[in-house]
Amino acid sequence: MASHNKVLFLAFLQLLIALSVAYRSDQCGLKLGFYKRTCPSAEIVIAETTHRFISLTSTLAAPILRMHFHDCWVRGCDGSVLLDSTKKNTAEKAAAPNLRLKGYQVIDAAKSAVEKICPGVVSCADILALVARDAVETIHGPYWDVPTGRRDGRVSLASEALANLLPPFANITRLKLGFASKGLSVKDLVVLSGGHTIGTALCSSFTNRLYNFTGKGDARRRGLLQSDAALLDDPETKAYVELQATTHGSTFAQDFAESMVNMGKIGVLTGKAGISILLQASEAQLKKGFYSNSCPKAEKIVKDYVKQHIHNAPSVAAAVLRMHFHDCFVRGCDASVLLNSTSNNTAEKEAPPNQTVRGFGFIDAIKSLVEAKCPGVVSCADILALAARDAIVETGGPFWRVPTGRRDGTVSIRSEAANNIPAPTSNFSTLQTLFGNQGLDLKELVLLAGAHTIGVSHCSSFSTRLYNFTGVGDQDPALDSEYAANLKAKKCKSLSDNKTIVEMDPGSRKTFDLSYYTLLLKRRGLFQSDSALTTNSVTKSYIKQLLQGSLSNYFSEFAKAMEKMGRTKVKTGSDGEIRKQCAVVNS
Repeated sequence: MASHNKVLFLAFLQLLIALSVAYRSDQCGLKLGFYKRTCPSAEIVIAETTHRFISLTSTLAAPILRMHFHDCWVRGCDGSVLLDSTKKNTAEKAAAPNLRLKGYQVIDAAKSAVEKICPGVVSCADILALVARDAVETIHGPYWDVPTGRRDGRVSLASEALANLLPPFANITRLKLGFASKGLSVKDLVVLSGGHTIGTALCSSFTNRLYNFTGKGDARRRGLLQSDAALLDDPETKAYVELQATTHGSTFAQDFAESMVNMGKIGVLTGKAGISILLQASEAQLKKGFYSNSCPKAEKIVKDYVKQHIHNAPSVAAAVLRMHFHDCFVRGCDASVLLNSTSNNTAEKEAPPNQTVRGFGFIDAIKSLVEAKCPGVVSCADILALAARDAIVETGGPFWRVPTGRRDGTVSIRSEAANNIPAPTSNFSTLQTLFGNQGLDLKELVLLAGAHTIGVSHCSSFSTRLYNFTGVGDQDPALDSEYAANLKAKKCKSLSDNKTIVEMDPGSRKTFDLSYYTLLLKRRGLFQSDSALTTNSVTKSYIKQLLQGSLSNYFSEFAKAMEKMGRTKVKTGSDGEIRKQCAVVNS
């Protein structure tokens, strides 16, 4: 095996020379041996099936590995790349970057074999991850551990594949941004590019480099794809290339294994999230006009109430939007944030992040109107999602689509809110982790943070930045000194002030615009979590891109991020319930 690995490494090094002569504990529920009790033979059966196919057609290893990459890059490693298109939807398979993917028959064969011994137990997402590993090992490539427990996604959109998959002509800046947005490092970028040591590419993927690279008919060196050559355009990636070239791939096997494990955890669905692809057809999904037959006036009732009341209390718009965020970050968008505590349980409402959340009566009033028209039909989760959108629109903010069909959760636990909702004191690492746990990337983190362009905050949420940042009576050096002095003099006059309210976007708090991002670059973001967005090169770059673009472009990007967040771990079909009152579960 060692000699075979060396051959693979040398092939990889030839590509690199032609161009230029760790993993944290999982927080998403994945673990090694996940099926040890429920389907103990699963991994053996998958490995045997994979070996049988690859031994006969070794060229399938590369496209299967590529398939795993492409799956993880869109909605996380959820098997969505395996879904077929329907009459109403064009799936990821049909997107241009996926048209040459091969090896679906290997995944299907492995799934069929596992289903025979353990029906409905092992996800397609896990099978794809395991087959990719076993296929590479079969051709004597590196082996890596594959923690399992993934659930299968239910949504597959060609447009998302086009938007997320990195093209072969990507430059180094785009490559670094793309990998960072998935929580992967620069080292992961250059290591995983080593997957190009096997496989082929269509001429159309690189012919512009041969005949018309800059439009003048010039050409470059010997890395087939422009994205390969780009690895030499950055000191950090070039250093790794040169290290492997001079040490004959001394650490490549271990590095590749670690990076594959990291990639295999991107945006995974675990626990009750997702669903077996085989059961997908029997499950209800979110869709536009879900209540068109059962309660045709539901969305109009929500919109009319919002329109009637938001002008008298515009601050409610920011409050309801915040409530929607906080709901989706705990157990998904299931209205669990609306539930009251009971004698046996302290609910999410009581958690520190939610103690200043307002607008519960606003949602209750809408629910009462909808119940009067259509008893027991429309969920509180859908009402909250619709009301948040309609409230922002009424204040001149962006519109986004809200497909409906959510069901209400029956569990609301204070500790879960405290652990999952980003705090105003969060640093960048915490923000990245918490957003990543919801399947949201760094770009979406920046976009959704832009909601701070409206609304207010209590001094207690940030006063430590003014008076006691490190516990010795000091001020946060990351906060603009002039801005800090003004806050101390006119707003938050003491560390203990928990009543005074401050605009998050001074002078523009009632207008949904880009000024929040301008303040961030001036070091005038109110929260530590705001400031954190400028400490990372990727998120800071996104901020600058937004400011260079138009407001309409920002609205469009914000809308996409809201649509994605609104689908977070939703309950549909027979899961959950339709609460009669939003504050209590049905008796």
